[in-house]
Amino acid sequence: MAKYNNTPRRLLREVVCPHCWRSFKPEETLWISVDPAQLGDERLGDAEPGRFLPSEFDVDGVALDSRRNRCHEIACPSCHLKLPASALDSPTHFMSIVGAPGSGKSYYLAASTWTMRRDAPLKFRALFTDADPVMNARIHEYEDSQFVNANGGYVKIEKTQEQGDQYDVVYIDEQNVLYPNPYVFLLSPSKGHPLEGDYEQGYARTICLYDNAGESYLPSNDQAANPVTRHLAKSSCIFFLYDPIQDGRMSAAIQKVEPGRALTLPPNAGVRQEVVFTEMTRRARNLRQMRTNDRFEKPFVVVVSKADEWACLEETLTARDRDLAGIRPDSLASIVSHPLGRLLAKSPFARQNGYYYLRGDLIKEASDITRAILLKYVPEFVVAVDNFATNPIYVPVSATGVPPTPAGFRVEDMKPTWADAPLLYAIQRLEPKLIRIGSPAAATARELLEEVEPIRFVAGENANRRADEEDANDETLDEIPEPPSQICGGFSSGVDLEKH
Repeated sequence: MAKYNNTPRRLLREVVCPHCWRSFKPEETLWISVDPAQLGDERLGDAEPGRFLPSEFDVDGVALDSRRNRCHEIACPSCHLKLPASALDSPTHFMSIVGAPGSGKSYYLAASTWTMRRDAPLKFRALFTDADPVMNARIHEYEDSQFVNANGGYVKIEKTQEQGDQYDVVYIDEQNVLYPNPYVFLLSPSKGHPLEGDYEQGYARTICLYDNAGESYLPSNDQAANPVTRHLAKSSCIFFLYDPIQDGRMSAAIQKVEPGRALTLPPNAGVRQEVVFTEMTRRARNLRQMRTNDRFEKPFVVVVSKADEWACLEETLTARDRDLAGIRPDSLASIVSHPLGRLLAKSPFARQNGYYYLRGDLIKEASDITRAILLKYVPEFVVAVDNFATNPIYVPVSATGVPPTPAGFRVEDMKPTWADAPLLYAIQRLEPKLIRIGSPAAATARELLEEVEPIRFVAGENANRRADEEDANDETLDEIPEPPSQICGGFSSGVDLEKH
């Protein structure tokens, strides 16, 4: 006899489509027919299965089409595009990834999701999985080429295009409209998490990431028939990728510090990054109906990519540079030699009593140093960021862990550095019960940092240790006292690890 699940499914009061961003009630959801005779949809064309509003369900709550076939996939009632099942019962956090052409968004996205799949369950006891594998097919290709490439050799990810299979064409309002394909993940407590078993209580979250071509953020590229960046209206977090190599002032400074380093500019580079940033803020303000002086109050992360190329610039910071950037004389950035190199050599999380938490102090210190470097060389960009966001954070990241060789990135050398730190930070800000944060006492933090050798990025080899190789330090980290209750650089700190 079949065994039915009698647990009622708790639906959201309002659902937001990850494709067209229209809101609707769960009962308005369309279902996708599996009947070959019902092929063809008025919005998506003759090759797509028909969409229908069901009038009949079976005992499991599965919709039945006109021939009583059980249908399992759902679609938006506005654009008719397929939705992940989690859209109906798990609140969605929309996250926009923005950057100029050639800034490394696709490499970063693949490294971020790949390391999140590993670190979330192993470190934070939270599952980070595909909400719909079909919708994430492109990100699977990116991850496979970088990290699951059994043939070795060199890897090169093609840049995100402005058209093609990364977009869907929908006939709506008497015209063809282009919508971007989102990447959709489900974050939920797993075994051993304090919220384990609380899925029904609403602690699972859908994470929706958007990776547009950098050209989509150029002025005049936002049109009614091409609204590919309008996810900015719904964004719970914005990641802006800044590539220091594309700025002549910073690349000249790098080569002055390391004369033998060969910097490789992407073939599609050349767009001023502050122009892309300004256009992004203009669209965000318009779409969110923000006034001129309003600040973006949700998490805003400046992901400073290719840290393996520019981290050496910390050596050029003077006491005056640190003072202008607001770095305190007693901070780690001031009293520890090569602080950024040491920070990048450590994982941005630590273990206490068998449970990991995000190291808010390390991310704050890395942000302060990174911001000071950018303020020294590209002050107009830092001022623009500070004028747009209430609590911006600057996170150094290397999606590959090594600089490129003339032939590209060698697969066996690729070890991402801090690749999931921006996403972990954003999720912690939005969902502190799922990802927790803490910091050791200042003296302990200095001691732990000083015992780490600064990372040295060299083409063809990598001195970086992966996060899963940090476990040798766990016994020391277990002695870290409880995180203090305080606000630390935009973080909600002070999680009591024993009570949650």
